[in-house]
Amino acid sequence: MAVATLVVAAGQGSRFGGPKQFEALGNRSLVEHAVEAARAVSSQVIVALPPEVDRVVEGATTVVGGRTRSESVRRAFAALEGAPEFVLVHDAARPLAPVSLFERVIARLANGAAVVVPALPVADTIKEVRDGRVTRTLERAHLRAIQTPQGFHYGVLAGVIGSGLEGTDDAVVAEQLGWTVEVVDGSPSARKVTTRRDLRDLIGVRVGLGLDQHPRSDEPGRPLVLGGVTVPGPGLRAHSDGDALCHAVADAMLGAAGIGGIGDLYADTDPAFRGADSLELLAGCVRLVRGRGLRVVQVDATIVCETPKLSPYLARMARTIEGVVAAPALVKAKHPEGIGALGRGEGVAALAVVLLEGVVDAED
Repeated sequence: MAVATLVVAAGQGSRFGGPKQFEALGNRSLVEHAVEAARAVSSQVIVALPPEVDRVVEGATTVVGGRTRSESVRRAFAALEGAPEFVLVHDAARPLAPVSLFERVIARLANGAAVVVPALPVADTIKEVRDGRVTRTLERAHLRAIQTPQGFHYGVLAGVIGSGLEGTDDAVVAEQLGWTVEVVDGSPSARKVTTRRDLRDLIGVRVGLGLDQHPRSDEPGRPLVLGGVTVPGPGLRAHSDGDALCHAVADAMLGAAGIGGIGDLYADTDPAFRGADSLELLAGCVRLVRGRGLRVVQVDATIVCETPKLSPYLARMARTIEGVVAAPALVKAKHPEGIGALGRGEGVAALAVVLLEGVVDAED
């Protein structure tokens, strides 16, 4: 059973204020998200782009789209290699359509349907309005909001394209040609991005809290490193360089991303991390977080120690961390006022709060 997907991404985004398909959503553009889901079920993916855009979309073949949606679909269809059994047509403006939605459409096609569309029930009361007046109220129990991907047998879509008819989507033309259009359950995640607010609604925030502490080291000459900055004073006992500030920031970041803690990634029993530069460990955590479609928005950290006095170094620590996480960072210092082991100068602790921003998890 061969499946191909045509991704329509040739629009100008007039209501968005520009070509929305290239806007970033997490660590990918909208069109890249759409292609990623399509690749999971397709032997080939064809993307129709605006005529003025010369861009490579990884995992897909690109073609020049047309002035209308129907023309873009025709040009993408013409670029197919061979005649796959099923062809899906998907909008780049629905970047978070889950793979399971693609699979539902394909399953219904495999069960004998000629045309399949995903749809969600309509929650609002819908009224027909003409000249500012309601002419009738529609029965919402029978109404559905149609999404993509829409699925077709190859020959059916060829007929839709060959008809020369235009429609808001290809299923509309299939209806006009007399084909029965079957419906499967849609997905709330397959929301369409039309305006910038729609895009913002797809982005969520996550907050993580990190805490790290190390005792003073009795090793002669061991430097005290905090936030990647060497400051006067005895160093800290640790498997790595003992940078409690970097460790706290990393822990907060990993926690916000749902990955775990820094000890899960860089075990203090692993010889590979003996004396490791904690800025490099922090950079590795940033790469993991970005791999999940998240980015750091802000870091707020506090170092707790009796000595040394850290105020001359705090701004440099913040700048150093900013250079790794690519986001604003604030580093503060507090005295423990003689309370407990920290108050006796027996070690250093650091706390950090990290705010992440990224794609809302797709739910189906």
